[in-house]
Amino acid sequence: MMRLVLKQSTGWFAAGWAFGEAMELLSDRAFKLFVWVCLNADRQTGRLERSVCNEQAALAELVERGVCVRGDDGEIEVADRYWPYEKQQRPGAGPQEFVAGVRKLLALPACVRCRFTPADEKLARGLYARGVTLPQVERAIWLGCMRKYATLLNHADAPAMPIASLQYFAAVIDEVVSQPNTPESYWAYVHRQCRTLEQRWLASREARAAAAR
Repeated sequence: MMRLVLKQSTGWFAAGWAFGEAMELLSDRAFKLFVWVCLNADRQTGRLERSVCNEQAALAELVERGVCVRGDDGEIEVADRYWPYEKQQRPGAGPQEFVAGVRKLLALPACVRCRFTPADEKLARGLYARGVTLPQVERAIWLGCMRKYATLLNHADAPAMPIASLQYFAAVIDEVVSQPNTPESYWAYVHRQCRTLEQRWLASREARAAAAR
C-alpha cells in the first residue's frame, strides 16, 4: 500500500465530519468565513483574537447557528462540536471559564431550558475540580439530548417537559468520562442523530401547534 505523504507538513487544518456538517448548515459566505477562522484560530483553543470587521453578517450567522461563539472582547471561538482538535485550557484558565463554557453548551439544544441556577454552577465547578473537560460535557449533552428527543417523539401526546438543569446530565457525564477510548466516529454519529431527532421533534411540535389553531 502506498503511504500518503503531505507536501507541506505545516499550515494545514484537520477538516473532518464537522466541515461537511457546517457546509450544509451555513450559507456560502458564512462557510468561507468559518474556513478562514479555522485556518487562523489557535489550534490549542479554537480561538481567534483578531476581529473580522468586514464580515459582520457572516459572523452573526456563525454565532446564530452555534458554529462559533463570540466573546465580549470580540474574540471568536469555534464551538467544540465543530473543532476537530481536543481543546486545551488557556494558561491560567480556571473554573469560571469552564462554568461559562458549560452554560454556553446548555443554551444550544432546543429541549433544554436551563436558567443555570447556583446549583448548576456548583455542579459545573465540581466537574471542573474532577478534571472533566468541556468536550466531555458536550458529548454528554449530545447523548442525553438524543435520548430525550427519542422519548419526546415516542410520547408525542404527553406534555413536553424540557430539561431544566445540568443535573439531568450528571449520570451521562459520568458515562462519557468512564469510556475515554470511545472512537470519535461514534460521537460524530451521536451528534448527527441528536440533530436529526431535534429537527423531527421541532417539526412535530410546529405541526401540532398549527393543527390546534
